[in-house]
Amino acid sequence: MNVRTLLLSLAISAAIAVNASASERRFTYTYESGVLARGQVELEPRTTFRLGKEDYYARIDERVEFEVGLSNRLQTSFYLNMKSVTAKADSSLQTDFEFEGISNEWKLKLRDPVADPFGLALYFEWSASTNAVELETRVIADKRSNNFLFAFNAGVEPEWEFQVESGTDEVNAENEITFEFNLAGAYFVHPSTSVGLEVRNHNLYAQDGGYQHSALFAGPVVSYSSPTWWATLTVLPQIAKLKGSQADAGSHLVLSELEKLEVRLLFGIDL
Repeated sequence: MNVRTLLLSLAISAAIAVNASASERRFTYTYESGVLARGQVELEPRTTFRLGKEDYYARIDERVEFEVGLSNRLQTSFYLNMKSVTAKADSSLQTDFEFEGISNEWKLKLRDPVADPFGLALYFEWSASTNAVELETRVIADKRSNNFLFAFNAGVEPEWEFQVESGTDEVNAENEITFEFNLAGAYFVHPSTSVGLEVRNHNLYAQDGGYQHSALFAGPVVSYSSPTWWATLTVLPQIAKLKGSQADAGSHLVLSELEKLEVRLLFGIDL
């Protein structure tokens, strides 16, 4: 085998490896630039456990995603969103279930994390329920080098919640904006298995009250993939309050609107 044939074989092998792993997510909060190949379809359930406030609090967010590759650079997906919350009410615990509406995601891949100096993608998602509308935009950057994978996201998420003003029939839209920054790194201990760390900075700005809070989360992530399915788990405790509202004055964490611990599990199943 001459050098030219060897290089061509290596290039083809690398391309196959990149395409095979494009649907896998190695992080649960931090997105990567990869998209599904054209015509590829995947079912992706996502479960997030949110645990702990000043009093007893447990919440499960469930999102069921149907994902479709439209081209080698563009994918879309549709979600059904649900949540269940158990919290202290007076002297007892109360559990409420809520269907939170639907979502639609679009992701456009601009650069590849292996073939280019770094991967780059743009992400857009809209969500709608009977009383709220939410938009999310992200810039996604990542890099795969040998057994290491790094990713960074910067996101803005405005939300409008519709409420009836007390004592009137007038409906008002309350607006708040979430700014989030995610940083993640993983090491592949095996081609199918990676371990790493995710860091998340969550910030909230309210139309009426201004800059509300900023919290820092960090924790381990582990991922496994097979030819037909993959799974990724992140354990993400809140580790610091960078800014809190008056309701958080007595705590080193933001517990008025966030939780002490989040645990997220993603599954991807080829259809």
